[in-house]
Amino acid sequence: MESIDEKKELDTTVGSRETGEEQIDVLDDLSHASKLRRAFLLFLFAFSFFIDAFITSGTIISITAIASHFNQPANIASWLVTAYTLTFGSFLLLSGRISDMYNPKYIFIGGMLIVGIFSVGGGFLQNIIGLIIFRAIQGIGASMTIPSATLMLTKAYPGPTEKGIALTLFAAAGTSGICAAFVAGGAIVQFTTWRWTWWLVGCISLPMAILSLLLIPGRQVRSQIKSQRLDIPGVFFLTSSIILLIFAFSQAPTVGWATARVLAPLIISVALILAFLWWQTRLPEDTALIPPKMWFIPNFLVLVFVSFCTQIYLTAPILVYTEYWPVAYSWTPFTVGLHVLPMGITSVVVCTVLPYFILQLPPRLGLLGANLMAGLFSILLVFADTRERFWSFIVPAMILITLGSTSAYIISNVGLITSVPPEKVGVASAIFSAAQQAGGAVNIAIITTILVQVQEKNPYPSYRAPRAVFYYIIALGVVQAVLVFVLFRPQSSQKAASPPLAASASPDSEPLPQKP
Repeated sequence: MESIDEKKELDTTVGSRETGEEQIDVLDDLSHASKLRRAFLLFLFAFSFFIDAFITSGTIISITAIASHFNQPANIASWLVTAYTLTFGSFLLLSGRISDMYNPKYIFIGGMLIVGIFSVGGGFLQNIIGLIIFRAIQGIGASMTIPSATLMLTKAYPGPTEKGIALTLFAAAGTSGICAAFVAGGAIVQFTTWRWTWWLVGCISLPMAILSLLLIPGRQVRSQIKSQRLDIPGVFFLTSSIILLIFAFSQAPTVGWATARVLAPLIISVALILAFLWWQTRLPEDTALIPPKMWFIPNFLVLVFVSFCTQIYLTAPILVYTEYWPVAYSWTPFTVGLHVLPMGITSVVVCTVLPYFILQLPPRLGLLGANLMAGLFSILLVFADTRERFWSFIVPAMILITLGSTSAYIISNVGLITSVPPEKVGVASAIFSAAQQAGGAVNIAIITTILVQVQEKNPYPSYRAPRAVFYYIIALGVVQAVLVFVLFRPQSSQKAASPPLAASASPDSEPLPQKP
């Protein structure tokens, strides 16, 4: 005899099939999985983020070896990074929207398969053009994993406290992947061949795709309105604009900021963004790629702005020193990787030990302190102009900068994800990641321009070029802190009853953890 609950469940499913207005999967909700299974899924999703970050850093550390192998100039080999950044940043929002509309399990698995297959294949290629094309395709696959993994994490850990912790552990995987790749990639390039930086990713990604197929629940509680459809014109406008924006800024340091090769795509990119924003106002809320109401969620734009710059505090020292140390100190790629390890270790510690305490801070105060810490403590790197100052200046700077940058990442990421309704989590995650990619492209272009211009008169081993970059990072941290102070508005109506980050949440979102 059927129980009342079973009968209700059956009636709901049958009813949805008959009306055709709503389709509801009631089987295998991620939140109902066992603790062990959810923990393993958290590890799986976090490791996928680790792999995405590993690809970027592994490519940077192996560019010189690849250029030498194919007898190509550095500006051609650098397209291995540019191509990945272009496709990864451009397809994030499309992937996020598709993850919100359909089952994110298969979006995630598809992304891992693309990354894995083209990693294995890329290791066997015999020309650099094919390698660049494969790297671009990998970027599309990687863009499919981040929004879908974030959405499934919020489904698996719906409670405020566990959701915040899960998202910060997910963030730690990305930062540790950046740093670990410099160590592992440096060792691979030095002791084997650069091809293993590709094969290693494939050997990990393909088994992960199979595990995901077996362990992620096949059907989840999802509500889809039949009239909901993908915004194709919006996808075209936004994807094209991001591609052109990243392309323009990535080419600027090489060909010059005032050239047609930079200005033309930049102008077209701005025009396409304006066209996209106009188009979104013409669509129903459930059809728009980024519903206009999202931008009016309290502090949503401020948190996007913070995400625009958080990554550069970590990547700037790594980019500078991977160029400077081999010339000034004759260090090998493996030695360089070991010397940036303090940043990776600090990030893991911050994201595994401190997230609860970081999220208890009032968000405005937390973001102010985090950005000032990441920016102002870069002053130590300004004076780290000798090898003897590595332990006394560079290591403390790396630890403090990483603490500030990672804290800003945690507050802005968790705040952004929890500020939107559950059905928009995929898009919100994609907006955050796309802002990081666009911000990274812009800031790296500025940093590279500084390095190139200063080195024309003061080539390595002069420390003038690194010093100029770190002055820029200090100024960036101060400007970002000032803008947070001016623009961030805590919601007084929720102040007494809600935890800190809930002040930036929409009425439909869940509050973040309160201290018992």
